[in-house]
Amino acid sequence: MKNILRLIAVAVLILSAVAAFAQNQGGYKILNEKVYYNNVILHEADPHTIQDLGYGYAKDNENVWYEGKILPLVDPHVFRLKNSGPPPGAVPPSEGSQGFGLNDLLSVIFGNGASQNAGQHPGHDHGPEHHDPGPGHNPGHGPDHSNIHQERGYEIVGTKVYYNGVIVSNAYAHSFKDLGWGYAKDSARVYYCGKKLTDNPSRFKALTDGYAMDSFDVYYFGKEIEASTSGFKVLKDGYAKDAFDAYYCGKKVVGSSGSTFQVTGNGYAKDAWETYYLGKKVR
Repeated sequence: MKNILRLIAVAVLILSAVAAFAQNQGGYKILNEKVYYNNVILHEADPHTIQDLGYGYAKDNENVWYEGKILPLVDPHVFRLKNSGPPPGAVPPSEGSQGFGLNDLLSVIFGNGASQNAGQHPGHDHGPEHHDPGPGHNPGHGPDHSNIHQERGYEIVGTKVYYNGVIVSNAYAHSFKDLGWGYAKDSARVYYCGKKLTDNPSRFKALTDGYAMDSFDVYYFGKEIEASTSGFKVLKDGYAKDAFDAYYCGKKVVGSSGSTFQVTGNGYAKDAWETYYLGKKVR
């Protein structure tokens, strides 16, 4: 009878450990500079900028992902979740071994030392522990637009201007205007997300979809792009154009003709010679 009870207890422990192990395998992970979802590699995901937003969603600098698949026509720079579970941040890396296997599981239950990873957190080698850098950390390159869903935006309190609770240096409260999409200006300067962008506020205007322009330059989410102000206008689905070229999410659509470029819908666009999908030629 005692042996039967002991076997039942061991079986319960094994089932509990297997359940915990299976739970650990889900979600977005980074291993050896590659991004995985439920242990399936995502070849197009950027391991330097990927962020797990919770509920199966993630995004990097180029795409928004749901359960490991790219969501077409979704701009990652403005995408956000309401009331998301985990805080946004870089996906914690899983380095070293290929994962927590059966030997590890048996080692944890029986303490037999069968695996060099016994007693460790699944998926981690003996190297230094990695932590989620959390909100506000920009693990990739270029501007970070990933915390838009947490932003309080611009606020004026007395003679001070704040952005997300942080004072905007040298801003003039009496002439300050929130232009939307993170842009603002006062009588002396233009700001993007609380940081000075230019000293040319008189002709600066925010457009839509993150685009903005002044007399000389065009911007996409606070970053100057190579577009010309001559004839520049925002279309839709992330597309824009000037007198010469078309742009998708701030990047030039290579080979496009701005004078004949038009958006046809569902991510597609065309000019007099070519058809494009998400800013790239359809071949």
